[in-house]
Amino acid sequence: MNKNIISRLCAYILIGLISLTTVISTTTSASPPVVKASAVNQTLLPSSNLIWPTQGIISQSFRKHQHEGIDIAGAMGTPIYAAASGKVVKAGWDDWGLGNFIEIKHPDGTMTVYGHNNRLLVSKGQTVTQGQIIAEMGSTGNSTAPHLHFEFYQNSRLAIDPLKLLSSSTTAKLPLDKPVSPSQPVPVNVPPVKVNHELKVNHECTGIIVITGETAKARIQVCNENGQLFYIGQLKQDTSQAVKILAWNVGENKYRADNGSFSYLVSPEKVEVWRNGSQIRADNFDNFQQAGN
Repeated sequence: MNKNIISRLCAYILIGLISLTTVISTTTSASPPVVKASAVNQTLLPSSNLIWPTQGIISQSFRKHQHEGIDIAGAMGTPIYAAASGKVVKAGWDDWGLGNFIEIKHPDGTMTVYGHNNRLLVSKGQTVTQGQIIAEMGSTGNSTAPHLHFEFYQNSRLAIDPLKLLSSSTTAKLPLDKPVSPSQPVPVNVPPVKVNHELKVNHECTGIIVITGETAKARIQVCNENGQLFYIGQLKQDTSQAVKILAWNVGENKYRADNGSFSYLVSPEKVEVWRNGSQIRADNFDNFQQAGN
């Protein structure tokens, strides 16, 4: 009798232990695993005191391995500033599309690149200070309109989106009502500078008229001044509304000019207005005159 009781008691204890083990195992497997924190390779943004390198509109953003910089469009001759102090390590012509470009190495090892300039105002080996004018905006190299192509490198190979550095530094330095966005003019916290406005003041052709014509609303000219072509456009109803911008020959009796927002294609018969690769309109000349006629 006692042996049977002891046997049953042992069996009950054994069953209880098995059940408890099953419950513990099930509860543990249903709980989320605990993983120790491990180092992950991340690209850390460097601390930045960059200022905006020019004034204009952001026309193209950063795309890794495709467009490793930002484009800031503006008027021809707009001042280009050193985004940070440093030493000019390259200044000249770039055969890979940047045209007249400048590369500056900064004390922390970072580098900035400024491309498509019309005129360079610094030379290789020169030390520059933040905010110093280093160039004038242009459209040299692989470019269709005046703009600055601006790149930032944490080291000689790793390109970083400049907007990630400029936005925070600009917001901290300037009393903006709201952060800068690609659709807003880019503010520059620098003192006023003297800019050569000669082309904006003198809208007359002081050389040889290559093509001249009139549409219903405007007078159009292509002018050759000492070997440099210019597009001149003037509204008939408001002669103060005139533009004079650099032009170039793109074919037989065809000339093109860009002002950063629009492109003008002039032939003896008409003037076409283009924007972002699409034709907006074409106005035929009521009367026209070509050089030699």
